[in-house]
Amino acid sequence: MSVVQSLTRPIAGGLSWLGAGLLQGWLGVDRVLELELGAESQEPLLLLSTVEAACRLPEIRGLLIHLGGLGWGWASLKEWRDGLERVRASGVQVVVLAEGLSNGSLYLASVADRVLVPPMGEVSLTGVGGSLRFFGPALESLGLRFDVVSAGAYKSMGEAFTRRVASPENREATQALVDGLNEELLACIGESRKLSREDLDAVMVKGPMSPQEATDLGLIDGLAYDGELDGHLAGLLGIQEGDVERVKLGQISRALGWVRRLSRYSQRLPSVAVLHLAGNITMGHEPQGRQRIAPGEVIPVLRELKEDEEVRSVVLAVNSPGGSVLASDLIWKEVAELNEVKPVVACFGDVSASGGYYISAPARKIYASPGTVTGSIGVVGGKLVTGEAASRLGVFSEAVGGGPHLGMYRPDEPFTPEQRQRFKERLAHAYKGFLERVSQGRGRPVEEIEPVAQGRVWAGRDALERGLVDGLGGLTQAVNMARELAQMAGPYKRVDLAVRPPANLLRRLLPAGLVQMLGPVGRLAPMLRLPPAAELLLEAPGQALAVMPVEVELS
Repeated sequence: MSVVQSLTRPIAGGLSWLGAGLLQGWLGVDRVLELELGAESQEPLLLLSTVEAACRLPEIRGLLIHLGGLGWGWASLKEWRDGLERVRASGVQVVVLAEGLSNGSLYLASVADRVLVPPMGEVSLTGVGGSLRFFGPALESLGLRFDVVSAGAYKSMGEAFTRRVASPENREATQALVDGLNEELLACIGESRKLSREDLDAVMVKGPMSPQEATDLGLIDGLAYDGELDGHLAGLLGIQEGDVERVKLGQISRALGWVRRLSRYSQRLPSVAVLHLAGNITMGHEPQGRQRIAPGEVIPVLRELKEDEEVRSVVLAVNSPGGSVLASDLIWKEVAELNEVKPVVACFGDVSASGGYYISAPARKIYASPGTVTGSIGVVGGKLVTGEAASRLGVFSEAVGGGPHLGMYRPDEPFTPEQRQRFKERLAHAYKGFLERVSQGRGRPVEEIEPVAQGRVWAGRDALERGLVDGLGGLTQAVNMARELAQMAGPYKRVDLAVRPPANLLRRLLPAGLVQMLGPVGRLAPMLRLPPAAELLLEAPGQALAVMPVEVELS
């Protein structure tokens, strides 16, 4: 059944049938859907949903992906691998032409029917590695220091700002995470390309290689330029090369959107609402327009979903390293109340840890990809101490009056012993509350949760073994479970919603040419600034943070 038929079959009115007929007439037959995936590709799950809908049209017999450099995490790549397998199972032939292939892009591309690379490209399977960056000595040389307190033995976020090497706990957790992701990478590529682990080990020893070497080793299928793709497509489809007709995803996407809008005027169907939440969890007071999950923006949507009679269940698609404990708790409360009225299922993306786990804890079921970075159930907080750096510039401050804890979070001086003790007690209270929220959601006593908490980060597969998630899967599995929990046996519709912060006003006002000129500076920024977690400490010193302990750069 095509997506058009699946949309229109339960609809009594004639508008959708009209739209379906026009769409099929416009497409013709034996079309190849053409798609470009690169660094600019945003919201991979929403994009995948559109691709799968288009590939269910009977007129689409092939999918051609031009694969560039991707900035996606392992969970998004896994979701796309699973989606492409579903596309192939439906009879659509998948061809990938990649500029070059490294760990992540090879992980995705390997599932295709044919993987091709231009002759001057490069193929590199090196295995998953990571790096931990430490700024302690650099900050000290500037007269700066982070005064950080943690609740949880593995909650090591402060190490990035205070040390030059990792603690044993930090190194242990990070090594386990990287090892888990590496096993997932090699197992999936080996299965798709029919290569043994010994074969893959031999490939990794060779390091970066030419496309011809990769072809000889069975890692890809051959060499090709864009102008030669029609011959490959024709061979797979069993048609003449001159009969290959390509259609861009954007064209079909607009047409499908029109058909869906027509369908709204006909029969009202029960629905599963998918709410996409991405970014740091904050109170929403910061001026930047970057991705964030803020109570003031998310809670109204959750309340609307609770009152919407058409919405029978809700899937939270969460992709967040965490953030403010207060913001997380406010959202947690609304999710818990929503779950009392209709089933909530959580689906974890690339990183759904700490506060990202906190807001998902009330869900009746939680799904994660094997490569999802999750857990990190712990709390950290502190402040940046700038007094010494300021004194070097001849700037001094003097406190006047007030109680013993007045100015506790001022940047001039580190915590006094008494202030540090009070702050540790506050964080311990927040950590206790975090554990209780998880205990309630998981239906397990705190005593069982605490050993796998302590701020420790887990890969999705390890989180499943420890009862932190209920299954390995992506959005498709989460939506199916949401339907089952809501006892939706008949036709239904899926509604995708994404909460986005207000646009960055400065970027909107800057001329396009100036934005392009600032591009090289932006590319240098990761080398010049502290990790994103530090921004949360700077924006609100002293707040309790449920945030990833370290920023691991996975290659």
